[in-house]
Amino acid sequence: ISLYFIIDEYGQRRQFRMRPEQYKFYTEMHNLNIIPKARQLGFTTLIQLFMLDTALFNESKSCGVIAHNKDDAHKFFTKKIKYAYDNIPQDVMDIIPRAETDRVGQLRFDNDSFISVGTSMRSDTLQYLHISEFGKLCAKFPEKADEIVSGALNAVGPGNWITIEST
Repeated sequence: ISLYFIIDEYGQRRQFRMRPEQYKFYTEMHNLNIIPKARQLGFTTLIQLFMLDTALFNESKSCGVIAHNKDDAHKFFTKKIKYAYDNIPQDVMDIIPRAETDRVGQLRFDNDSFISVGTSMRSDTLQYLHISEFGKLCAKFPEKADEIVSGALNAVGPGNWITIEST
């Protein structure tokens, strides 16, 4: 049973349960992951929930998500991360860290962990980084891709967690 609720591909609120493809990735993931994927398998949702879980249940963890544009960054934050957090059952909310700061694209918890979503993570120090639609970003915005490689990837210290996904 999952702690989190999501809106599925049919627009229905439901408790999150891993699909076989998600479970395979989750059980086999390392600290450096590349996911060449088909659409609608739920990898973005799984990764967002994994990072939310990491921030909620571990102190002082910095998690970042890079989307290829501001609209997608906003969608990831509101429809995946914030929705899942806001729909945690009340009896559980009473015992988990609270979101102290809820600014655009970021939840900061009272355990000193946070999760941020944007189009860049330069000038930050992260332990967890997810880059979504990196192939599309490289094709449409090569300068932005160079910035991510030189800035965001270097913001994650050795031995920490990076996942790059793209269709």
